[in-house]
Amino acid sequence: MVVQQSAVPVFRLLLWAAFVAPEPLVRALQSLQLFTCQQLRHFVPGLPLAVALSTILVAMLAGGGARSAAAQTVQLPPPAISSLDRIAQAPAGVPLSPPPATWDPYAPQAAQVFPPPANGLQPGSMPSIVSPSALGGQPGYPGYSTTAPSLVNTQGTAGNQTMFPPGYPQQNSTFQQTMHLYQGARGSWSYIAGNGQGTNVGVNELDTSATFALPFFHNSAANLNHAPLLITPGFGLQLWDGPETTSTMLADLPPNTFDVFIDTAWNPQFTPLFGAELGVRVGIFTNWDVFVFQSWRLMGRAIGTLQLSPTMQGKAGIVYLDRNQVKLLPAIGVTWTPDANSRYDIFFPTPKAAKRITNAGKHSIWGYLAGEYGGGAWTFRRSTGQISPFDYNDIRISLGTEWVPQTPTGLSGNFEMGYVFYRQLFYVDGPPQIQNLNNTFMFRLGLAY
Repeated sequence: MVVQQSAVPVFRLLLWAAFVAPEPLVRALQSLQLFTCQQLRHFVPGLPLAVALSTILVAMLAGGGARSAAAQTVQLPPPAISSLDRIAQAPAGVPLSPPPATWDPYAPQAAQVFPPPANGLQPGSMPSIVSPSALGGQPGYPGYSTTAPSLVNTQGTAGNQTMFPPGYPQQNSTFQQTMHLYQGARGSWSYIAGNGQGTNVGVNELDTSATFALPFFHNSAANLNHAPLLITPGFGLQLWDGPETTSTMLADLPPNTFDVFIDTAWNPQFTPLFGAELGVRVGIFTNWDVFVFQSWRLMGRAIGTLQLSPTMQGKAGIVYLDRNQVKLLPAIGVTWTPDANSRYDIFFPTPKAAKRITNAGKHSIWGYLAGEYGGGAWTFRRSTGQISPFDYNDIRISLGTEWVPQTPTGLSGNFEMGYVFYRQLFYVDGPPQIQNLNNTFMFRLGLAY
């Protein structure tokens, strides 16, 4: 940023006048048809006139050189819904951009964190389908949307560039906002290999969900991106194969369990730098013939976000899983998008690295490597007749591919293969308390529209 030295004394004089005699100074500026007192107070409501006027003068001096900086759009949109107790986010929407050549980390950040778009990227150009957990249907990271496109479609005046990404208020422009009630639907099939003999437990899982959006604090000053309230009802079915129960191996499982849940989420951007990812999920997770108080589960997440640079966002918070063995997990890390073709979620407990492979027709093909803490919790009637809550926990690493439309709407999908280890069954009432299971492989296939 360059400011001519001759202009500095003038601004200093104006700042002095703003505090000593604000009303005459405003009338003088009004005579130049810059703005009126009413417009000034409306611009910064609740502030004394002197402070408001000095604020504008300082902004004129400090931000004068930031308007000409050209860069790519920066946005971290709401992540996509997961399937079982998955806690990772999916890359979706408009990607972060590399910092422009003129970006100054010590200059005022508002005009730099969200510079005007220059690369022509559209929402949906990043992967949108999350790789669901092998036992989908009850995410431990509730509150995720099922769709990749931006929930709010805003357009400024033709040819007008703004420092905010789509969905942010734009000054000196007219824009239309369209929010669709129905946001999208998704389904997935997952298989954890196992023949049911001994501790070789196999699982087939089917799940489906749909997401709807409702205005929520739409015009609030604490909701710059007009983030809606996302409501996602879902259903999941798990088919268990094994373990083989004997007189010395007492662990057992039902032939099937199911999940019925409703998820709510809100992902506001409080300021250009600070935001949040908030979600609550409540549902029933049990066997078909058992319904007790322990069948209800309440899960949630509360994560704060901080825009560290145009290409990096920090995150810190908690994820409440409401399992019997593991109730709470910390969530901390960063999301780094060095360019439009790659994204790295260096994030505990679900890291993920994604890279665009190619474009095919109207779709982009991505490859990714991901890790996650999988599993879930249900209630069932044991072979002894006792009703017992149980957990299934594991750690998994997967390699997969995603195909996503380059337009805001369209069919998306993913396929992945992975290795599952540290598998355990945990019984609240026992015996046994903990039953270790054999390591194995998994396959996943998902579709969304």
